[in-house]
Amino acid sequence: MTNRKLLIGVDVGGTNSDLVVLDPTRLGHPDRGVLAWHKSVTTPDVSVGIQAAIKTILENPNNHIEKSEIVSVTIGTTHFINAVIERDSSRLEKVAVIRLSGPYGRHMPPFGDFPEDLAEIINGYYCTLDGGCRVDGKDIKPLDEDGLRKECANIKTLGITAVAVVATFANINNDHELRATKIIKEALPNVDVVMSHTISGLGFIERENASILNASIKKFGRKIIKSFIHATKEIGLNCTVLLSQNDGTVLSTKDALETPIRTFSSGATNSMRGAAILCSDDPDVKNKSVIVCDIGGTTSDVGQLLPSGFPRQSSTFSYVGGVKMNFSMPHVESVGLGGGSIVRDQDGKLTAGPDSTGADIIKEAILFGGDIVTTSDVNIGKRVDEFGVESLDPALKMGTVTNVKGRFTDEFKIRYDKVIATKFERIIDRMKTSPDPIPVIFVGGGSFIAPDTLEGTSKVIKPPFYQVANAIGAALGKVSCTITEMKSLADFENEKTAYIEKLIHRATEDAINKGAMASSINVVSIISDAVPYVDKVYKFEVKVVGDVDYESALSATQKSVEQVVDDVSSSEGEEVELVPKEDEYVLEEIFKSAKVSRVEKEITNYAHYKPTIINGEWLLSEIDIDFISTGAYILGCGGGGDPGPESIELKRIIKQGGKLRIVTLDEFERKTEGKGTAINVGYCGSPVISSERLHGSEMIEAVSLIERWEGKKTDGIFMFEIGGGNGLSGIWTAFKMGLPCVDLDLMGRAYPTQWQSLPSVVHDLHGYPYVSLSDGNGMSMLITSSEDDVQMEDVIRDAMYNHGVQCAVVEPSMTCDEMRNETIFNPISNSWRIGRAVHLTRAASDIDSLPTRIIEAVGGSSAAKCLLKGKIIGVEKMIKRGYGYGVVVLQSTEGDETKIRIPFKNENIVCYKVNEDGSEVPLCCVPDLITLVDNNGNAIGTQDYQYGLLVYLMVFAPSDKWTTAKGIEIGGPRAFGELFYDLEYKSIGKYIEPVPIAEEYS
Repeated sequence: MTNRKLLIGVDVGGTNSDLVVLDPTRLGHPDRGVLAWHKSVTTPDVSVGIQAAIKTILENPNNHIEKSEIVSVTIGTTHFINAVIERDSSRLEKVAVIRLSGPYGRHMPPFGDFPEDLAEIINGYYCTLDGGCRVDGKDIKPLDEDGLRKECANIKTLGITAVAVVATFANINNDHELRATKIIKEALPNVDVVMSHTISGLGFIERENASILNASIKKFGRKIIKSFIHATKEIGLNCTVLLSQNDGTVLSTKDALETPIRTFSSGATNSMRGAAILCSDDPDVKNKSVIVCDIGGTTSDVGQLLPSGFPRQSSTFSYVGGVKMNFSMPHVESVGLGGGSIVRDQDGKLTAGPDSTGADIIKEAILFGGDIVTTSDVNIGKRVDEFGVESLDPALKMGTVTNVKGRFTDEFKIRYDKVIATKFERIIDRMKTSPDPIPVIFVGGGSFIAPDTLEGTSKVIKPPFYQVANAIGAALGKVSCTITEMKSLADFENEKTAYIEKLIHRATEDAINKGAMASSINVVSIISDAVPYVDKVYKFEVKVVGDVDYESALSATQKSVEQVVDDVSSSEGEEVELVPKEDEYVLEEIFKSAKVSRVEKEITNYAHYKPTIINGEWLLSEIDIDFISTGAYILGCGGGGDPGPESIELKRIIKQGGKLRIVTLDEFERKTEGKGTAINVGYCGSPVISSERLHGSEMIEAVSLIERWEGKKTDGIFMFEIGGGNGLSGIWTAFKMGLPCVDLDLMGRAYPTQWQSLPSVVHDLHGYPYVSLSDGNGMSMLITSSEDDVQMEDVIRDAMYNHGVQCAVVEPSMTCDEMRNETIFNPISNSWRIGRAVHLTRAASDIDSLPTRIIEAVGGSSAAKCLLKGKIIGVEKMIKRGYGYGVVVLQSTEGDETKIRIPFKNENIVCYKVNEDGSEVPLCCVPDLITLVDNNGNAIGTQDYQYGLLVYLMVFAPSDKWTTAKGIEIGGPRAFGELFYDLEYKSIGKYIEPVPIAEEYS
């Protein structure tokens, strides 16, 4: 018995903590290797509860477990994430943010999208210095070392002890972050420094946000980890201490000290990993994709396990405490259904949830003498009626079982079963990545309410020890390493394999250094995707996992203790021995103490909100920016990129008293007595690049170059395109130049190429006699002539590829008459109305009315249609000459079998209805605006299309300027290639020109 190597898993939840002791050599046995398990109420002091639970197990003579047999204790905890959610100033430190980004991002400081109450606690200081690199790894600017040393002196004066260092494209070249950290440590030896490349991947603002949170929580992390180690030492265990992290693997205490943020979502992954382990010998589960549903008292969390046995990660951004991050989190969705959900039967309609008795089930449910019917009451009542009280599993003998015996009629039970099954079937179907039936595993304390069969599933599994699957998942966690990089490859097909092998080798070495056994390491995922709009640049991601080398991990745990003590001694100015004595493990109590009150934002009544119009000018508010941003992405037709970063910046300007002015063309003409000219602006490049390399002053530089060439100052600014991220660029440029933004653009949407715009339509592909470019970092140029607009775009993109793959592009100024002839009127007003419709729908919690509200916003049923409410059931993507080509397939979710196929080239091109025989009928095509909107009103970019997304397929009629013969030639289906040559354009409806906001609300 003494040769056994036993593992302890602990999952510390907000209400309950679960613990198991496992013998990993017995996983294939009926007991799944579970030697003992224990549930207890989570204590305010984390370590006290853990210590008591472990002692309870070890001191029970019936368990036959010796302390010397325990080789690891792995803990999953919500306490780090709770500190952020609860705005706990006693746990969160002020952070100084040092950006290494050269001229970029200076207009958008850190904390721009933090909730105000959280920023008040964490925002300590920030600065921007030269440094960072481009997508090709070359320096934007050399690192400003002298400037960095001066900033360190400022940070020292402020007494800040947590620093986040964030360099542009640090995930491609981390030299500047490493060098900066060395300088900071020399100047400020007692500070915690977090380098952004160690935290997450591409997306500057989101990676910076995650780095800030990690820096803020590190000191508290030391206290928590010290308390964990203390708990095991007090009991007399000499074992490895590990923490479970977001992706279902474990962190050594050493790594957890550096990146406690990686534990934020460990609860959900512990349950999913536990489910995989409990069913690992099932041939229907092993090496296959399965759905896992963790049923609690109020909600059920549903996710998908990949054939690797690890959770599928979210492909979109995640939020923690209101902060947007690109940090890897499991893709989990919740439904309001659990063991305490309230069941109602009113007016012949039976419902279950989403409201729940929660912890009050022990006094409110029928089982416990209350008068509220819960799912637990019905399910236990059904079992008692069918099999008798004696047949109940001991775990289900709760309260007074006879209270529910015979209480529910057969007809009630049938309707109840249908309601419960439908809820689970819908959420499971949403999480599936293919339409084929899939096994589903139910775990969690409320699993007994799950049906035994469900449509869309091949098998329903409720494994033994489902109640403590989360602790089992924690106990058997593996070590992982993920490497994400972008790389330029001249010959992708021939160079790809060698480069992936190089990344696998690096990931393997890193995993071994983190405590994995070399012989056990496996590659669990390899991703290689081309970056849209960028020629020959690819994104790679490699992940490896391996079993824990417990001897190596024990050494790491001991070193972590030394680090904790060393850090404490340094920060407190005392000398402490590196190897602590037993009496130095002094318990530091860890209590929830959120002392800072949240700053409650006044809830806006969108229905009563009116924009501010003064002297014919629309002065934008933060609410207006939210509306415009939401609507602009919907008008992007799947392309254009997310306007989120620009939205953050514009709202910051408004908060600081800036006046963002929008005028109609009529008002602009009146103010300039008909003699004014305006310049249109936009960014050219990849949304992937723009999300990492924030803009600088390149737009102002490009506008100034046009002004110098033309020999006159402009009187106004307007947008090149309203769709996507460019939909806000003109507003920012106009503000910076002290000019009004005219409510115009050249498309009324987003198109993939510059020549698919009205000047090219009006002038037969000779609409741009000259253009200016700037990269904001020393490069600016004027292209004074070209053969035609197609060649002009080729030259622009060639220049862009050699200067960071992102440039501002500015076209010639236009007179008032030219603007009347070559632009779309009032696109900002149009996007405002669409965004307002979305926000009204959200506020009313009436998502079913979303299509109707959007249709009304753009002029009614003659101007727009919702062709389908459905689900994405198929996606194919490829990159060709920098553009994202592909096909997305939708299927109706409203009871019929309608199927629609949509090819796209960055933007959606055509909607085909697929007949039963496989033939296709075109329903609509460009220049109609075809866009997918999710069931929260968010536009879905083509880069985010994935199986299972529930969507509304919306189509808008284009401006009449696009439905001329030349407009259809340039913006219609034939412009997208020979596959669409046979398509004849027929508009979905009649365009209704938007009424200017400045006129409607004047």
